[in-house]
Amino acid sequence: MTDTPGRDPDVLTTAELATKLGLSPQTVRRMANAGQIPALKTGKDFRYSWEAVREVLRQPHQQGNAADDPDTPDQTEQSRKGAGYRAQRRARTGAHHPTDTSTS
Repeated sequence: MTDTPGRDPDVLTTAELATKLGLSPQTVRRMANAGQIPALKTGKDFRYSWEAVREVLRQPHQQGNAADDPDTPDQTEQSRKGAGYRAQRRARTGAHHPTDTSTS
């Protein structure tokens, strides 16, 4: 990322945040739409504060009431949390690039 005059270096685009977290831009947008990470809607896309996102991802994972009820299967929510866990791990360790891109 280059320094653009007048641009706060803490504010990232979806692509920039995705790179830092080692996720796809689509996954980052889904996390923002689901309220899993703080984001500011700018037209059709989002802007993110790196510090705010890191703070949220460093928190222990909080699942909704459906996950607390073992009789309520919620496969959609279960499938969504995978990327969130990976992003949390990267935010905690300060990793900016995916470490497992060589495997398929």
